[in-house]
Amino acid sequence: MRELIVGILMISPAITCALTLGLLAIFLFSRRHTVECEELPEVSVLLPFYNEEAGALIKALEHIEQQNYPRQLQVVVIDDGSTNRTPALLAKWLQQPHLQHYQLLTRKRNGGRKGPALDHALASGVLKGDVYVVVDSDTFIAPSGILHLASKLWRDPRCAAVCGSLSPENARGTLLGDVQFYELIGFHGAIRSAQDRLGRVPILSGAFVAHRASAVNTVGGWGHWLVEDIAWCWKALAMDFHTGYAADAMATTQCPQTFRAFLRQRRRWARGRVEAFITVWRVSTRKGLLFAPWFLMTSMQLLLPPGLVMLPLLIYFQLWPPIVLNMVTLVLYLLISYLYLTFYRNRQNATLKNILLVPVFILILEVFIWWPNILGYWDEITGKSKSWLTR
Repeated sequence: MRELIVGILMISPAITCALTLGLLAIFLFSRRHTVECEELPEVSVLLPFYNEEAGALIKALEHIEQQNYPRQLQVVVIDDGSTNRTPALLAKWLQQPHLQHYQLLTRKRNGGRKGPALDHALASGVLKGDVYVVVDSDTFIAPSGILHLASKLWRDPRCAAVCGSLSPENARGTLLGDVQFYELIGFHGAIRSAQDRLGRVPILSGAFVAHRASAVNTVGGWGHWLVEDIAWCWKALAMDFHTGYAADAMATTQCPQTFRAFLRQRRRWARGRVEAFITVWRVSTRKGLLFAPWFLMTSMQLLLPPGLVMLPLLIYFQLWPPIVLNMVTLVLYLLISYLYLTFYRNRQNATLKNILLVPVFILILEVFIWWPNILGYWDEITGKSKSWLTR
């Protein structure tokens, strides 16, 4: 009986360890073939907002204004039925002279989600770019961010979308803030960089992501889903497109500052994974079967009790094999995070102490997101109504 319990408890850490080891090997030894682009594409920036704080929105626009992209950017700002004073303050800002070309689209009624706001811009007929860069209204792009993002996308003709590298704008000094900081600076970027070598990045950060316009025409818009970035990405992968990650395309973003906001965000993201898997099945049963093992493995990792919860029980009952395997996985987390930051010249300005703390905060993060993950899966299974959940 003891051997059976140990075997069951080994399943999740064994899967996690194997996946991490595989991604580490890919990061070290794999190189993705791309071609140099002779001419950079024309870019349309889509920035949807709903009741965003005016200061954050205008700051986001000022960072777009300061981009050193060699062609003028078309910036389409989409007001998704805001009811506060932000639209009036935005109108004043738009009246000033600018380097980029700005257009404001206004929806009289809020669509409930980010996806329909983006689809409104698609349907308007105003978009001129070969590349659509979607930016959240509280995300601030580094001066070369769009240049790196668009050039990365354009080098691979089969690539449908590429996301940039995000770091927290406002997330230090509290436990919740530090958890989000360490999540973004180390492990997330490292994993995405490894997945990029395969052309298969399954989760793109919707706060700063570029889409090939022709791929959007083929895959369709974003309005069907609550978590449009995950579901759109999985649909594109199911249709045999590539997706990528541009570590050089830097941006900072506003992270949730309260546990309530953080838990709502992670509940929404968890629901998005189920939503995305359903989308793949609708594209192709064969693709659904191919995605099923990965979905089941990640679901098991997300829904089973986190390591810090299980550790006291494992020690008490002297179940050492799962503990050892989890320790090995933490060492792999540390190694891949260190290699990632070293390879990309530590653009996140992380110290050695920061790198060493990444595995610790990943364990804490697992505790924080366990219950929201369960609720998010339940929301999609039971068909709960969908909304922005951020305003």
